[in-house]
Amino acid sequence: MQWLLDLVRDLLATFWRNLEEILGTLWQSLLDAITGWLGESQMAAASYTTDLTVISQADEASGTWAEPTATGWTSLNVTSFQETDFPLQGATTLYCVSGSVKTGVGGLLADAGASGITIPTDGAVLGWMYFGLLGAMDAAGAIRFVIGSGLAAFYAYKPFEKEDYQYGGWRNLACADPANLTADYTLGAPTSTRRYFGWCYGATFATTPRGNPYGVDVFRYGRCEARMNGGDVGNGYATFAGFAAANDAATARWGLLQTVSGGYLWKGLINLGYSSAVDFRDSNKMIMIDDTRKVTAAFNKVEIRNASSRVDWANISFLCTAPSTTTSKGRLEVVDDCDVNMSGCVFTDMDTFIFKAASDVLTSVFRRCNTITANDAKFAGTLFDAASVAADTSQLIWDVNTDPNTDLNGCTFVKGANAHHAIEFGTTSPTSMTLTNVILTGFSASNAANDSAIHFKRTTGTVTLTITGGTSPSYKTDGATIVIVTSSRTIKAIAQKADGTKIASARVFLKTAATASGGFPYNVTVTITNSGPTATVSHTAHGMLTNDKVVISGASLAVNNGVWTITKTTDDAYTYTMGSSPGSNPTGTIKCSFVFLEGETDGSGELSMSRAIGANQTVIGWVRKSSGSPYYKEGPLGGTVSSSGDSTFTAVLSPDE
Repeated sequence: MQWLLDLVRDLLATFWRNLEEILGTLWQSLLDAITGWLGESQMAAASYTTDLTVISQADEASGTWAEPTATGWTSLNVTSFQETDFPLQGATTLYCVSGSVKTGVGGLLADAGASGITIPTDGAVLGWMYFGLLGAMDAAGAIRFVIGSGLAAFYAYKPFEKEDYQYGGWRNLACADPANLTADYTLGAPTSTRRYFGWCYGATFATTPRGNPYGVDVFRYGRCEARMNGGDVGNGYATFAGFAAANDAATARWGLLQTVSGGYLWKGLINLGYSSAVDFRDSNKMIMIDDTRKVTAAFNKVEIRNASSRVDWANISFLCTAPSTTTSKGRLEVVDDCDVNMSGCVFTDMDTFIFKAASDVLTSVFRRCNTITANDAKFAGTLFDAASVAADTSQLIWDVNTDPNTDLNGCTFVKGANAHHAIEFGTTSPTSMTLTNVILTGFSASNAANDSAIHFKRTTGTVTLTITGGTSPSYKTDGATIVIVTSSRTIKAIAQKADGTKIASARVFLKTAATASGGFPYNVTVTITNSGPTATVSHTAHGMLTNDKVVISGASLAVNNGVWTITKTTDDAYTYTMGSSPGSNPTGTIKCSFVFLEGETDGSGELSMSRAIGANQTVIGWVRKSSGSPYYKEGPLGGTVSSSGDSTFTAVLSPDE
């Protein structure tokens, strides 16, 4: 029976252990969920506001709106205030202002008051217009946005043509300050006071018997910001739909991010994290950038602000709807280095982009876009297609002291029609960099061309670019010596006897023997600072990497001399660890040379290393076996390490016993 008791005891023990693990796991999961919820619930609910200020709601019974008095601009017939047949917006009751028209040009202007208003930099006046009889419109100048100082002294602009209004309906017009625009029409002598605002039509026949086809609703002005703050897992993240719902409310109708078929129609400034952090997360949305012709280039822009913000976009598409006519194609700038995560996003026909180090823009597409300033952002797997940048400029600017390896892995750059470079490495970028699996298509195969693939902005020194997979690029340089290394090479030393028998455990030393352009250091004078057992070497543009080896000689402190494995700290410095702490800094003329091989041969009589080689390098060294029988005399090594293939050096040793 003892076996049965033992079995029962083991089963019970196993049961309690499993129960304890299950309960522990459940408890930990509950704690993690609560902690995560509390951590993510520090923000308030998402808020959606705007900076727009009302000029007129177009709800007035009379007074605010009047017809222009300039000659030739007085063809409005009967004006109806508090129109209820087709209003768009209203604070309480929905009204608009309407009118019947006569042949010619007419319209209504709202009076903002004698002191006028100030339109912000890159801002605009936004106004709603409607015309219900499209056949009466004059193709020569049907729709005209008016800003002026008087009813007979104003500027007028054509925000779009008749063919762009084929299906009528309410349209929101945007117009910047006249100081930033060239007027299509100037009536009288307008001053700098911005007092009167509205829109006028051009009609080819009168419409009195047909009712009131002319309509105007709320006019506002400002930087035209879509301001978004807050958002969390408990209250709901900020989203495009959230702002659009606020925008499209009958009491709002801001005209900033409108819900339209297939997505959202956007204009103005999307300000994520305007006054406090935002947690904005959205996916699978289409944002169409409005055809805004009478604004500044920076009018349509996304800004991501506040270091505590988080923005997650998955499969978000931004499309400039009219790249050939719009003045503002849409920009994006990460202003504060916050948590930005974009994947599978597509940006088409847009203007410039500025990212930060914490920005991830992975497996996305930039198609026919302007310059992208990376600032150490990550773009792995992203396609840069047919950039719209000017000749001899670059699609992607990399001007930070960080190797783009990993950040640009698997990216593809397609040149398209414009003569430009794929990547510009600025003067702050490292002197030793790697590109892994980067594809460059359509760029010139010749160096020093306006469409060579890479542009190096350094004017002095040597820059080594190692290519691992992908395309070996052409390049243009502003003066620096450029070394393109396409793959690692194997450098091998063999120790053998005269009859070919290999010698194991032989000591090998192989170092540079002359200066090579773009190669490794040879007999370079350096300075060393000791701190405990760590020696820091100041060595300008050394071109080496962590785990490379150097031989140091000439230091007044013997403990600093010898062959050392380095740790790269900057392009101009590295460290190595000594066997003891000398307690002071060495003096003297201290020399440094690169070491290719240092160590003992293996059982096959070989010692090797693999390294990207920027240029052919003359080397010298020796092999010997003076410890442990059998002993061999020293044999010389020498020759040239090749940048285009593997290099093998053989030393024939004579017995020394």
